[in-house]
Amino acid sequence: MEYSLREARPTDKEQLAPWTLHTFAWGDYVVDSFDDWRAHPQSHVLVAADSTDEPVAIARGVMLSGDELWLQGVRVHPDWRRRGIASGLGSALQEWGTAQGAKVAQLMTEDWNEAAREQAIGIGFRQTARWLRAFQPTEHSGRRDVSKVQPAETLRRAGLAEAGPAYLAWSASELSRKARRMMSVNWQWRRLHPADLERAAEHGALFAGTTGWAIAAPRDNYLEVGWIHTTPDRIAEHLTALLAVAGTEKATALEIMAPDVPWLQEAATSGGFELESLLLFEKPL
Repeated sequence: MEYSLREARPTDKEQLAPWTLHTFAWGDYVVDSFDDWRAHPQSHVLVAADSTDEPVAIARGVMLSGDELWLQGVRVHPDWRRRGIASGLGSALQEWGTAQGAKVAQLMTEDWNEAAREQAIGIGFRQTARWLRAFQPTEHSGRRDVSKVQPAETLRRAGLAEAGPAYLAWSASELSRKARRMMSVNWQWRRLHPADLERAAEHGALFAGTTGWAIAAPRDNYLEVGWIHTTPDRIAEHLTALLAVAGTEKATALEIMAPDVPWLQEAATSGGFELESLLLFEKPL
């Protein structure tokens, strides 16, 4: 069974759907994201096609900065697995990224996904960080067992003046070291720069208070937090304050991506958050 690699076409979407919609228990995001992936100016979407030119695998690479390539969405049809297709797609995307100026390729997989973990290691990636996804519904979720949060401390939208102090405090912290100085945006990770905090402030997405700082923005019906800074003695109050922000923003849930440190994990568990462990991998190019 021979295959060839080519760029994804609009007509591939319909052919990908039957075998990608139920990748996980909750479904999959590949088909829903397909059009946006192809339209993104810094994105490259490849498929492996069989002898009839029907796609039997897909993967995406996107430049998140001038030198950071992010890989995601690797899916292979069950009948075509264990043929090296995923590795071939990954290599082709890394070649593309290198041509765009990438110095490093990165990807993420859930801790439970042993197959994806082994595949990443097999093509030269090494694990560099462990992150947590902390999730909790709000009073707008429609669940009767969820009530409005009454925080002891509040977070407010911060101006540009907060960006510098926030970066300085975070860059010298355990959270920064464990995060490898990275932030998350829409399940993609890249290095955080001072300009990111400035842009967040300009767009009303930087929040500040006595408990710390956070970048929080709506994504679908959630409030997504891809960067936080706080301290062990204030983490519980910080999480509660972020829940209150999610409620004020009418989000149905709060989703926080943060590096896995014991005191954060303990506070999130005590605060009723659902936790998922995520592994970040990296490969120099």
